[in-house]
Amino acid sequence: MAKRRRYIWGIWALAAALFVGSGFPGTEVRAEAGEEKITLHMMYYWGDTDSDISSKYLKEILEKDFPEAFPNVELVQETCDNETYKKKLKVLMASDEAPDIMISYGGGFSENFVKAGKVLALDDYLDDFYKEHMNMEYQENFIFDGRCYGICYANWKGILYCNTELLEKAGAEIPETYEELLEVCRKLRAADIEPIALGILNKWQGQQWLNNFTIQLGGAELYKDMAGGGESMDQEVLQKAAELTEGLIDADAFCTDMYQLVSGEAEEMFLNGKAAMIYIGSWFTQSAEERLGDKVEAAKMPVVPGAEYSQDYHGGGSNGWIVSADTEYPETAAEIVAWLSYRLSCYQPENATFFLDEGDAVNEISPTGRRIKEMYNGSREGGIAWDSLMTSDRADVWLNFCAGLFEKKIDGQDFAGELARCIG
Repeated sequence: MAKRRRYIWGIWALAAALFVGSGFPGTEVRAEAGEEKITLHMMYYWGDTDSDISSKYLKEILEKDFPEAFPNVELVQETCDNETYKKKLKVLMASDEAPDIMISYGGGFSENFVKAGKVLALDDYLDDFYKEHMNMEYQENFIFDGRCYGICYANWKGILYCNTELLEKAGAEIPETYEELLEVCRKLRAADIEPIALGILNKWQGQQWLNNFTIQLGGAELYKDMAGGGESMDQEVLQKAAELTEGLIDADAFCTDMYQLVSGEAEEMFLNGKAAMIYIGSWFTQSAEERLGDKVEAAKMPVVPGAEYSQDYHGGGSNGWIVSADTEYPETAAEIVAWLSYRLSCYQPENATFFLDEGDAVNEISPTGRRIKEMYNGSREGGIAWDSLMTSDRADVWLNFCAGLFEKKIDGQDFAGELARCIG
């Protein structure tokens, strides 16, 4: 990875376009249509619940900071929920009606648009400030053929959030191994407490467990190769991950209503103190702290039997801003997405994808955020969720298989082989 990162830096060092800073780092507004106001269309999702803290900060940034930084730009904004957004973005890209600026998902999801010529390569439009401050570890999922097609605005790590008050009521402690997790769930059930909040209706929360277990068993490099099609899905590590997940399902570790819940409803279950644990990305941290206070504690996923890659992690930079290749104002649009990404890092430094200048951070890293950074200090390599890393057609098959496992329509022992036959 280090060699690849040096190569990317070499590519970026050739980019031109220097901007002179104004009131915000790296930014000077230029009206590409003269001094008159220009209009850009921008589309993004707000997430299923307020647990995606980036949405809260984005609204604040657009209302408070944007008018000063870009006084000659009028933004026409469109939003919808996460799942609807994914479908809508695909339709708009296919019909050549994409907005100027939009959020996309790194890896295979964006790669389809890049190959179709729908996304602007940003290298030649980025100034030195952004190139020098970007943490390239979290930008890799928007780099294709050595070119930058998007800017990631937040990185995440997979976290098992625990309600310590509920665990204490059940006489249980935060689990560190898979076997301990099973025992904790048994104790919680005996105390009439839902162990793990999970929503299966929109499928992605279920995949997180399989993703994490696969990385622990096979490592992030193999994990990413499998997602990209470089390695077959018919791997022993995936079969074992499916069997371990099946073991949790059979042990009633997940909430009773998981088949009737979407992910946002499961998150609310945990935040309302109705479930003792939830596994989700670290974007959930601030919501958990605000709602549960000192009752919430962040932990790594318990170590599974046979884990040889416990220093690799589930997570990374997966969501970012992209620009339509058809925009009338490529320079301004590219400047805005770089500025937005840096500002979002300033507002949520615990998930920053940039190295921040002194004094630029708007918020301090929270106690739980600091613990998460300490937990993952020294981690080797990460992998984001497979529904982002995979191309859209493969992701759809993958998510359907995950739902089938949780619904007990697919056996864990046969999971990897059957998936390989269907996904190609």
